[in-house]
Amino acid sequence: MLAIPPGDRAGLALNAVAQPPPNSPHAEPVTPSQRMAAARLLLGGRQGEAVWFLRRLEEEGWRPDDLWCIRDGRDRLLAAGLISMHPGRTATLAVSPCPDPATLEHGVTLLDAMVRELGRRGSVTLAQGLSDADDPSAGEPFQKAGFRLLAVLDCMERPNRRLTPIPVLPAGVEIRPADDDALLMQVLRASYEQTLDCPGLAELRSDQDILDGHRRGRRPDADLWMVLHVDGKPAGAALLNHASGGDAVELTYLGLARWARGRGRGALLLDTALGRAARLQEPVITLAVDERNTPARGLYATRGFRTRSRRGAFARVVKSST
Repeated sequence: MLAIPPGDRAGLALNAVAQPPPNSPHAEPVTPSQRMAAARLLLGGRQGEAVWFLRRLEEEGWRPDDLWCIRDGRDRLLAAGLISMHPGRTATLAVSPCPDPATLEHGVTLLDAMVRELGRRGSVTLAQGLSDADDPSAGEPFQKAGFRLLAVLDCMERPNRRLTPIPVLPAGVEIRPADDDALLMQVLRASYEQTLDCPGLAELRSDQDILDGHRRGRRPDADLWMVLHVDGKPAGAALLNHASGGDAVELTYLGLARWARGRGRGALLLDTALGRAARLQEPVITLAVDERNTPARGLYATRGFRTRSRRGAFARVVKSST
């Protein structure tokens, strides 16, 4: 299951006002005086929402040069973009809406400029983007800027107050803490073989970057990361994280090695994870799953998960220029 970085800001961008393109559109970081206008473009919302948005970015470690824009000769902002840096040498990019050819051109220019900026910084190897999958035009800037559509994701959730009994494990099956990084990376790599969940994503990142991305810069609670063992052999993993906003717990990853699939072990691992999540304070548990992964989506549905949104997940390799 793809780890979706926190702050799905692509879903916040709604209705930017189209402006005539400048003679020579130029993408650059916003100045301090332009931050509020850029935030409003990204959100398509009211002043109060933009104030909250900028405050949230600062809380998450936002840098002033992470907010970008295109402006005309009279300093009017025509489009805005955002770089969100994440552990595991990844970044998520967002641009303001592109409802017409002129704003689409601005969006593509912004995305390309922000990818080049990531290459200049030299600390990111993969740029990602999320779009509203139910709006075909939302993903067009990413496609035209050289991003690859990896998957359409079902973003699902269910109440976390719904108690799930932790199952009794059959003989030969154990669930142990994921406290050995080398073993966990081995299990994750095995689970990618012939996976139906975002196939090809793992090829774009190293094992260490994947693990760092799942950790999101902090050590998880000891009982929220777990490895399934069958007859002493590592067979799968489930990873839970606290969402950054404090209002949800995320099932960041659930996967089994190819040889362990189709025998009900995924359900055992999921039910154990749900039982442990129910002990936490967060009222909601969320996850994201490739819509092509029919077996996983069916399993989640039987446990009460329902789709709340659909997102197109895009990626582009960042080439370092340092």
